[in-house]
Amino acid sequence: MTLRFGRHAIQDLEEARDHYERITEELADGFVADLDRVVERMQMFPNGAPPVEGFPGVRRARMRRFPSGVFYRVLEPDTIEVLRIVHAARDGSGSGDEP
Repeated sequence: MTLRFGRHAIQDLEEARDHYERITEELADGFVADLDRVVERMQMFPNGAPPVEGFPGVRRARMRRFPSGVFYRVLEPDTIEVLRIVHAARDGSGSGDEP
């Protein structure tokens, strides 16, 4: 399964990595490693994460160590598009905000 990061997801990743790197480089590396695990899980089980209510075709995979969600959709043929990587305090869960 091919993985593609949208421009917002790339910006989210850069901002999160910068934030954690200001704390410690090890924390930033841990964030990226946790994201890698989520991406592997998404590629193995593309429809495994729950759908996001109000956004047809969009799913949210939760990171395990960090309080963030990876919003994505499965495109044809065999492509996953990562839309956003958002901290849980900002993900708009249940508020109707765009992922």
